[in-house]
Amino acid sequence: MILRINKQFFKTFCSTKPPVDEKKNVMYAMPHPIWNQEAMNNVKIDHKLPLTFGDRFAHLFIQSMRVGFDVLSGYRKVFPWQDNIISEKKWINRVLFLETVAGVPGFVAGMHRHLRSLRGMKRDLGWIHTLLEEAENERVHLLTFLTIKKPSLIFRTGVILAQLWYVALYSVAYMIQPRVCHRIVGYLEEEAVKTYTHMIEEIEIEGSSIHSWKTRPAHQNSIEYWKLSENATLLDVVKAIRKDEEHHKEVNHKFADDYTQQSENPFPPGY
Repeated sequence: MILRINKQFFKTFCSTKPPVDEKKNVMYAMPHPIWNQEAMNNVKIDHKLPLTFGDRFAHLFIQSMRVGFDVLSGYRKVFPWQDNIISEKKWINRVLFLETVAGVPGFVAGMHRHLRSLRGMKRDLGWIHTLLEEAENERVHLLTFLTIKKPSLIFRTGVILAQLWYVALYSVAYMIQPRVCHRIVGYLEEEAVKTYTHMIEEIEIEGSSIHSWKTRPAHQNSIEYWKLSENATLLDVVKAIRKDEEHHKEVNHKFADDYTQQSENPFPPGY
């Protein structure tokens, strides 16, 4: 009798298969903010004025990266014979690349804080969860746009090379100047808000390459993640993503303003 009970226990709780219907697409996610319609519609483009040398360096670094990124992604007109129309493919490639970069800082910073906590054998005071939540949120943005269009092999190769460079650079920088690194992310998110605001404007324009997103149904994973209505569209998803980016901007600028190694994180889980 005991043997039969033990066998059943191991079959039920020690199986390598997940205890869910494998055909069901399950969304796993850390705590994160859920925005109402008013919050998603009221996003302002603003700028944190650089006050210190580190702030000015962070702003210059992001602006120089943006110029190069605009050219490579076809976002900016370079030659007179080029048209200034941003196709759906260019939009997708731009935001996919943006999200692969934006998902790096939170994870790298969280890793540094995690290892520092282990080395010092003391509590982290809440920083790790906020940083990892940010990294996951950016990764969900990436997965969201992948449901619209899959990138090419050349694009994926470029992402791998950029990731190797950026992870190494940000890791070294965070060991030396974590405050400046958070300011860099704050300015990066400012640019992301500008990009998504422009995207929303393009969606609203009849005849644009992405105007169909105004009525195109959102993926079920997006609806579940942001708790959107069942009849939500891609426009609603982009608005939620833009609000996420504004939120990351505020959090990282706050970290840069008040950063010390012994600071307590003012943001609770899911903020």
